[in-house]
Amino acid sequence: MGVSRARVGEIEIEWEEHGNAARTLVLVHGFTGARSDFESHFDALAQTRRVIAADQRGHGGSSNTGDGSSYTLDALANDLAGFFDVAVSGPVDVLGHSMGGMVALRLVLRRPDLVRSLILMDTAAEAPGGLEPPTELGALVREHGVRKVIEVAGRTPEHACFVARKGADWVERDSERRLSAMDEEAFIALLPRVFQGDDLLPRLGEICCPTTVLVGAKDALFIPPSERLAAGIAGARLEVIDDAFHSPQHTHPEEWLTKVRAHLEWVDAVSA
Repeated sequence: MGVSRARVGEIEIEWEEHGNAARTLVLVHGFTGARSDFESHFDALAQTRRVIAADQRGHGGSSNTGDGSSYTLDALANDLAGFFDVAVSGPVDVLGHSMGGMVALRLVLRRPDLVRSLILMDTAAEAPGGLEPPTELGALVREHGVRKVIEVAGRTPEHACFVARKGADWVERDSERRLSAMDEEAFIALLPRVFQGDDLLPRLGEICCPTTVLVGAKDALFIPPSERLAAGIAGARLEVIDDAFHSPQHTHPEEWLTKVRAHLEWVDAVSA
């Protein structure tokens, strides 16, 4: 249905929507991602939902502030709440992937009126650990760019899975599209905040909406945090996608879509 821009505070958020169903699903991408992370599923999801996907600040087509202090998880949650107030008629279903799940958690804790249900995908309510960003990261990114730093660090089993499932050309084009648009200051500021950020585990009991926690079986860094998420939110369901890593919507699209649809059908049933 085309791309739009919404003014939220000092920034503009670029977003798109698909479908015109009565109920809305908002898709929130992760660190170094963009709304295009979900584009192969827009049509399928739009069969039962108005689907909205937005780029977070510093990513995709949304504003790059160039100011590291403006890139915090709380700022991203404030952006999302403001975007909902401007462009989305809540309460809605929200799917947050990785950093996007951390943002979605902060949103529902401060504005539960906006969220009908949650899918928390390969994410955490705590610092997942397992990563110590090098102290020279800022200099590396400023000298070589986000793309180069990711290339050096990105030859992982998950990258090989991406190439095997999607093809090397697709992976190359996708990386170019996402990383060339990202604010270097967003990368530098958000990386430590994602992996060494605040602990929201004590507040999970405040979440009352239907919640599915979704995680790839090989996403080792996020499996324990996902288990704690599901245990901490009353009535939450934990769903694991076999053989998947951190982005199963790409590498295991059929399984991912089945589990997302199951969540939406569950929410519709309990809300009937």
